[in-house]
Amino acid sequence: MTNPAYANNDILKMLYEKEVKRKKRDKPFSLVGEFGLLTASGNTNTTTFKSSLTADHEMTKWSNKYFSEFIYKRNDGSGDRSGTVTAQRFLATVQLDYKLATEKDRLFIYAEYDDDRFNGFRYQAAAAAGYSTIAWKNSDGQFRYSIGPGYSFSQKYEVDESNESYFKTIKETIVRASLDYRYKMSEHARFRQFFSAEAGEQNKRSRSETSLTTNLVDSLAMKFSFVMIYNEADFNLNDNLSTETSISLVYQFF
Repeated sequence: MTNPAYANNDILKMLYEKEVKRKKRDKPFSLVGEFGLLTASGNTNTTTFKSSLTADHEMTKWSNKYFSEFIYKRNDGSGDRSGTVTAQRFLATVQLDYKLATEKDRLFIYAEYDDDRFNGFRYQAAAAAGYSTIAWKNSDGQFRYSIGPGYSFSQKYEVDESNESYFKTIKETIVRASLDYRYKMSEHARFRQFFSAEAGEQNKRSRSETSLTTNLVDSLAMKFSFVMIYNEADFNLNDNLSTETSISLVYQFF
């Protein structure tokens, strides 16, 4: 025979979990921070730091997303206190979606700024607008995409015939597209695949991020991610394709 005290506890626990899920779902604004730090010593001393902020703002007619990321890596040789910086990048993006008559269909405005010290550009920036939609969404996941025309601005590192370096300004019309797939594997694990691409006459860029996030406690999680960045117009001393593999902590502020 079931103990009434245990039954009441189960009911209270179920009601509490439902209320927590409802509050998370109804949050109009959320802010998530990601922090990762890796140090290694021995034959090669390296320090790698990664941080990012992601904000989502859901309103009656607007659905906005803000993202910023900073990555820094330094190699310290034996006896060299200053070290050599081998990676330093700052990326900021914003996408504003205006909901149409059907909430899944939207018009979007997108802008980004990318400052990477080691990709052959002083900076790369772009703005685009077009159509965005949530192709499907349920309790386990969602798939959305967007596509539209835009314009890019960048300054590329060049060397002239006299071996003098300078920055060449590139302005061109582009087409931008993005795909975002999210799947809830369990109550404590989430999978995400994100891909974006920008294509112009002088440059083609793309970014792919595959990640798995597992909950540790209520607001703290661990994230495993693999990122591929392709930049066709990179300076010829660098590879067009760069990859990043990271493990970091994710904290949901609210």
